[in-house]
Amino acid sequence: MRTLLSLHYALLILIVFYPVPSFDQPFPSLSGGEWTAVQSRSGAFLTIVARDEARAEPSKDTRQETEDRPARDIQRFAEPRIRLRGTAEDIGLDSRALVNVLEKKFLQNFAFLQSDFAFDKTYETWEIGLFECEAWTVGSRYPIALHVQCVGGSMDEPRHWQSASLGYGPKERIVEMVKKTLETIVADYATYVRTARGKSES
Repeated sequence: MRTLLSLHYALLILIVFYPVPSFDQPFPSLSGGEWTAVQSRSGAFLTIVARDEARAEPSKDTRQETEDRPARDIQRFAEPRIRLRGTAEDIGLDSRALVNVLEKKFLQNFAFLQSDFAFDKTYETWEIGLFECEAWTVGSRYPIALHVQCVGGSMDEPRHWQSASLGYGPKERIVEMVKKTLETIVADYATYVRTARGKSES
């Protein structure tokens, strides 16, 4: 119970210090440094995207090559996964249904790489892609605080790419908000992987 209350307070503090709209309000995009906040298609979240850049400062070209390598080398993704935390299940979120949404959107956005999740041959660990998400909700009545976070990368660097969204809304809209946020994050990651692969082929 204490952990849940702490999470609730932490999310509410983030909402206060980083103005996040309710489910029916737009918000401005923000950017700075290695973190970039972008508006999600649902217009309900502050979305933060980051890449693991905790490395020494090589030249710009070398740095770009190093940053893109994990995404560029992926040849096949395993099924995406999602974990629910806090009050998520109590207010109607279902992990199996969300996995179905993730899998469908993942294959649509990664059609340039694969049409299913079957492995037709043996791959090296750096060639196998992983994509995992977590959805936290706090509270059971309005405003319900919501945090969705996803990470992507290879088996060797599973947290190479990260995206997180924070928002709040009424109980009856939470499921829709989570689905739309997951769809947006998957599309953003697919764009990143496609761009990284395109650089290596050009």
